[in-house]
Amino acid sequence: MFGQAIRAAMYPAPRDQWQDPESVLGRLVGALPPPGALHPLFRGRDLFNGPIYAMLRLHPRPRLMLDCRPGWYFDSMNTCERLELEGRYRNTPPPHPLWRDGAGRTAGIGISTVVAWREGGTWMALAGRVQPKSMPERAGQIHVAPSGMFAPPFSVAENVRRELLEETGLALEPGALQLTGVAVNLLNLRPEICTLLITDGRPAAVAGEEFQGPWMAIPLPINAAGPAARAPRETFTVPAAAALRLAARLLCARGRA
Repeated sequence: MFGQAIRAAMYPAPRDQWQDPESVLGRLVGALPPPGALHPLFRGRDLFNGPIYAMLRLHPRPRLMLDCRPGWYFDSMNTCERLELEGRYRNTPPPHPLWRDGAGRTAGIGISTVVAWREGGTWMALAGRVQPKSMPERAGQIHVAPSGMFAPPFSVAENVRRELLEETGLALEPGALQLTGVAVNLLNLRPEICTLLITDGRPAAVAGEEFQGPWMAIPLPINAAGPAARAPRETFTVPAAAALRLAARLLCARGRA
């Protein structure tokens, strides 16, 4: 991702929303529909069809906000992840109106959190290599932790709290989570709520089953002459790349870089 284009539309959170991650949630409309079958393209994978929240509409202004509806994970796979697997928008970006409108698909919302700390004058972030069990196409790519689908309850902080504990063994302190923005993956048209958690030093995280091997410490892409210049040339998932950029933007804006 460093020095390279990120295949995402990024919407940074306004300053007055940084300390209020729940402010990104707009209306929750409708009831959970009946569950559907998984498309044959994904059969044989280790997938669970749980309830999730999907994007109805993304509002960039005056407040960054996602209107949502209940949905199912399999429906998101069938209508969004399928686009990426088939390469629908690999060479040509999707039409601009689709970036913020979830009509006609189940645009399952993800949440990616950058756990960051200062180390030797550099901002570092916790990351790991993705396991191949559910999405073998992304096996070995780097993703931030915690990360996952936005699922009940309808709360950003509670989802991050759950994923943080499950994936790293860490606890989320009240009021510690910050909203950095929303990114829409232009390969599959799924939105990602991006957040930041600053820790005192490198966290003593334990490895979760979603990631391969030991945790990695990734330099945040603060600027071309700083950490980004020393960052490894690795393959990042689109949500991870966007989350790292949005986290770095917030830190720069606060004068903490």
